[in-house]
Amino acid sequence: MKRLVAPLAALALAAMTFLPAKAVAGKATERQAASGQHVYYGNISDAMCGAKHMMADARKCTLACVKGGEKYVFVTSGQVVKITNQNFAGLEQYAGEHVKVTGTRSGGSITIAHIAPVTPRKRK
Repeated sequence: MKRLVAPLAALALAAMTFLPAKAVAGKATERQAASGQHVYYGNISDAMCGAKHMMADARKCTLACVKGGEKYVFVTSGQVVKITNQNFAGLEQYAGEHVKVTGTRSGGSITIAHIAPVTPRKRK
């Protein structure tokens, strides 16, 4: 009997710790779904280059193209998606990088609500 008590207590403790966190995460997902927002992974690029940059450094290429008049785009699963809110603060910051975007997609465009890097950023 004693052999069963310790594992059952550990299991109960783990369940109490995990379930509230899961419930909070579920509520955030429900809010996103209710607002029509979803999470996407891809790269911030420019309309001229899309998924394939002309320069070796994707960041420098994207920023140069945008400075030259091109619009930012989001490249996900091989698709080039227009970004409707071109003034979003994170676009320049994450230009040319692999990111996680939360937003609302409609047809061939996306309105970004949140953007974050997927891998640690290396800056010189």
